[in-house]
Amino acid sequence: MSEDRTVDMIRWTFTADPAKSAEIERLLVDLGLEVTPRGGGRFVATWEEPEGDVDEVVEQLWEINGSPFEVTHEAFRRLELLAYSAEPEADRGAA
Repeated sequence: MSEDRTVDMIRWTFTADPAKSAEIERLLVDLGLEVTPRGGGRFVATWEEPEGDVDEVVEQLWEINGSPFEVTHEAFRRLELLAYSAEPEADRGAA
């Protein structure tokens, strides 16, 4: 059995020049990332099923910023997906 090694989501955490925050956020949103600005140029951005070259995106961020900054990159793979739901009380007694 082969294991699927595709990345389901990445999360980036970084701090950029606060003066460039709006432009950085716009780029990431345009690429389909969910962006959470934390103030002071701090960001958390998540990208579901990333496509393309993520290194190029980081380089674009650095270009907008005017200088490189550290980006913490986390990759997540969905090994198991479960959905829990409560049965409505009316359905619990019916069998």
